[in-house]
Amino acid sequence: MRDVLSVKYGGAVDLRAFGAGTVVAAPDDLEAEVRSVMAATWPEIRVLASGRNLMVLKDTGRPTDTCARYGVAGWEGYLAVAHTRMATESAVTVLHSHPFVPSRDLCVVHNGSFSHYATVRRHLMAQGVQFDSDNDSEVAARYLAQRLGAGDDLEEATRGVMKELDGFFTLVISTAGEMSVVRDAFACKPAVVAETEGYIAVASEYRALAELPGIAGAEVFEPQPEEVYTWSR
Repeated sequence: MRDVLSVKYGGAVDLRAFGAGTVVAAPDDLEAEVRSVMAATWPEIRVLASGRNLMVLKDTGRPTDTCARYGVAGWEGYLAVAHTRMATESAVTVLHSHPFVPSRDLCVVHNGSFSHYATVRRHLMAQGVQFDSDNDSEVAARYLAQRLGAGDDLEEATRGVMKELDGFFTLVISTAGEMSVVRDAFACKPAVVAETEGYIAVASEYRALAELPGIAGAEVFEPQPEEVYTWSR
């Protein structure tokens, strides 16, 4: 792949190894063309994420092993989203792993299950949306991307998921400048938020937050059912 893209684009497109995959860096005005070339030349390749504001790592196995292998402790940024998946609806593979990044800088993780995601998936596919897995979480992510692409803001798109997809869930969604959290009508899946002047932290259980700096002085609460919480940079 490196040879083909280097010949075609020269130094305008840069490739570097990232674990078992490859990061392709291309200017905004070439992104669509590079994607098209990759899809036509290597149809077996899956683009797991795109954006200017995020680095995505999807893996299988123990989280501690993954973090050590990729040196995650040395990463820097203003937002981190981590998800350890217990598969109930689909296979344990990299393509089924969270987060799902269906459009530029849109990152989605999900705890729970959607009951009629197959119907929503068919509707999206009929509109030309492509999927990388049969995971119900990816359906929610693709639906969010479609709504945002149609002009919804993050809160509107998040509410659209609640309206369109039935089930028990907690969703954490981030974009280049915002983050949202929402739980289903019965709040069946656990979630807790810690808010300080310096950070916002969200987890399934408080013990995941207990060692954060300043946690003793944080406002800690459980998100209410069907209420969309959003924060901006």
